[in-house]
Amino acid sequence: MHQFGACRVVRQRAFASPSGSQLVVVVWKSCGATEPDSTQASIVARGRTFSPESTPTFFSVRGHPEVVVAWSSERAVRIGFIPGPEQVYKRDQRVGDVAIYYE
Repeated sequence: MHQFGACRVVRQRAFASPSGSQLVVVVWKSCGATEPDSTQASIVARGRTFSPESTPTFFSVRGHPEVVVAWSSERAVRIGFIPGPEQVYKRDQRVGDVAIYYE
């Protein structure tokens, strides 16, 4: 029973910044009946291991829309969704020195 309520996180894609020093990592999270499925993203330095427990997310939306990521520079990234998310749980505007713009 120790697995009851445990969430499953599946890495979908990683999008490298122009220099390759940072990645936007997109994951799907499924927790069964305990909470709705979601799509989340984090920014991780290249060479660091992504971990859903220790890497904070900067966005989280209900369901599994396709996530479109486009780095404008090392310090700016654009995020879009196809289709648009039905519910947004988290939508940070910055992660460290990276500005995040949503479309």
